[in-house]
Amino acid sequence: MDTAIYLRKSRAEEYSQPQEETLAMHKEILLSYAGNHNLNITGVYEEVVSGESLFSRPQMLKLLEAVQNHTYAAVLCMDIDRLGRGGMKDQGIILDAFKYSGTKIITPEKTYDLSDELDEELTEFKTFLSRRELKMINKRLNRGLRQTIKNGGYVSNAPYGYCKIRKDKLPSLEIVEEEANFVRMMFDLYLQGEGCSAIAQTVNALGAKPRRCDAFSRNSVMHILKNPVYIGQVVWERTQHVRQNGSSTKHVVSCAPKDWLCVRGVHPSIVSPETFARVQNRIHSRTVPAHNDGTIKNPLAGLVTCGVCGRVLQRRGAHQSSPYLLCPTPGCVCGSKFSLVLKEIEAVLKPILSAIPLELYPLEGKDTSLLELSLAQSQKQLMSFSSQRITLYSLLEQGVYDIATFQERMSALNENIRCTKMRAAVQEQRLRRMREESIPLEMKKIKSVQDVYRILNAGDKNLLLKCFIEKIMYTKPKGAAPQQFCLEIHLKPF
Repeated sequence: MDTAIYLRKSRAEEYSQPQEETLAMHKEILLSYAGNHNLNITGVYEEVVSGESLFSRPQMLKLLEAVQNHTYAAVLCMDIDRLGRGGMKDQGIILDAFKYSGTKIITPEKTYDLSDELDEELTEFKTFLSRRELKMINKRLNRGLRQTIKNGGYVSNAPYGYCKIRKDKLPSLEIVEEEANFVRMMFDLYLQGEGCSAIAQTVNALGAKPRRCDAFSRNSVMHILKNPVYIGQVVWERTQHVRQNGSSTKHVVSCAPKDWLCVRGVHPSIVSPETFARVQNRIHSRTVPAHNDGTIKNPLAGLVTCGVCGRVLQRRGAHQSSPYLLCPTPGCVCGSKFSLVLKEIEAVLKPILSAIPLELYPLEGKDTSLLELSLAQSQKQLMSFSSQRITLYSLLEQGVYDIATFQERMSALNENIRCTKMRAAVQEQRLRRMREESIPLEMKKIKSVQDVYRILNAGDKNLLLKCFIEKIMYTKPKGAAPQQFCLEIHLKPF
């Protein structure tokens, strides 16, 4: 019968032998088993990845798609846990695909037919055990990692200026003097008043080469200036990966400094603690708080790329009267006023968007009767409180209330008035918002996509433009006039 082979290198074998040897050994075992049992191998899926997350395993996703399409009668693997040992949700997706397609799972030890109740229960039990095993492995790995860091070891990639070594059985760092000289120069230049962009240009001109890109940028220089590894420290757990709103993907969030794991490393320092402290003080004194509220201010965000280096152009100087569109690569193409570039692009797109008809249907207005009734009751209560205030003064003048009683009653009345006014203000605001939402925005004037674009905010304009534009290539020679730039607009097929 037609059978697929699935091979995955597990984390348990990560340090025991090379990846190629592990997969080759497993493949040889499974091919031998297939030959002895007359299995027709028509597909091989292999990958080196943790079995914890299904959606980070492209080969497994391809195999599941083939299984659901009844491409194979069986899948041959070393063990059940090779298919995955992540969460219950991922396990359910995998087992359901095999169960409802009638595809068997074959291992050298046993063949599992999930249409059989006993096999299904055995498979679920084995996947449960594999999940427990994964949790224990992760727990031991994290415990060993933290202990290594507490002992002063360095487990991450070597930063610029260092290379990885082992010192007293601990992973550590050794100074690369040629690179370390540039690191010291960055700290010295910053203390002399140079900015990060100027420092990046200086070290690039002197021949400094970073590890993972072609040249230093202002961001990479700032990262070096803030990195405590250069004074012999090891900092861990500055970020953590969390899932938000039930998402299957993890997001990186910054941890508070009090939650960092900061220890003295066994590696030598490149700069002195005094120099590092002076640099940090200068960084903090020059830091301008970010005003990012999470909304997009640039309608062209992610669309305009440099025609020379290919990087995405950025909108800079938003706090000034005239923001510019600039290439992040120092010394690349000249920038232009953002308004001029946007105006040119909108002029090109206007006839295209105007030619696309659009018919909108107004939404039914929201029922505001209950909210109007509540607001009327609040206003009625305020009028009643005004009458009670007059009565209190009358009772005080007549001698019915003494001063203490009057103050107590007046204080309680003022608190009721304050709460009722706040409730009425909230009700008025909600009522106003509901009425505005029920009114169609220039509904009769909207006849095309261009009419919609005209009334959108910057973020929505950006989403709309990305529906029609693949990319925009921007070039501008040095010494050119403000409007002498060239735009090459690539539209998506529609």
